[in-house]
Amino acid sequence: MTTQRTEQWTAETQRKIRETFDLFDKEKSDSVINEEVGTIMRALGAFPTEKMLVKEILPEMQDDEPSGFVQYSKFEKVMLRILASKECEPDSGDLLLQAFRTIDTNNTGFISADVLEDLLTAKGTPFRPKELEQFFQIAKDPETGNVYYEDYIALMTKKLNT
Repeated sequence: MTTQRTEQWTAETQRKIRETFDLFDKEKSDSVINEEVGTIMRALGAFPTEKMLVKEILPEMQDDEPSGFVQYSKFEKVMLRILASKECEPDSGDLLLQAFRTIDTNNTGFISADVLEDLLTAKGTPFRPKELEQFFQIAKDPETGNVYYEDYIALMTKKLNT
């Protein structure tokens, strides 16, 4: 990447980071609560695991002053590094499809929302209620209550590529 392209990427990325951060900075205090950091990161195209977020990213952003909040200046610095290194890139559509198919043992092409809710709240790092609600708003078919995972993956990979 040339210096001019690097500077252009940095300026554009800083603008996106600021705009997204400001959506969550309700008090206009140049800070957000820790719980919002993962959501902001995902909105910017970075998808850390919950473990990575809690054990590595949040402590780095808080810089030995855990207050329950993250300041914009620290958030931007870490996000620029993460986005430039592409260390939190989303899983590929193929990997997601493989994961859904493992759950769909009858090869129906869908998984009931009840089964997914149980898995997402009881296995691994549990989704918070707000995350679960947001997921189902996008993924669940309102008529059947099922998640047609190929459609969901196509929608999500299309969003990430635009």
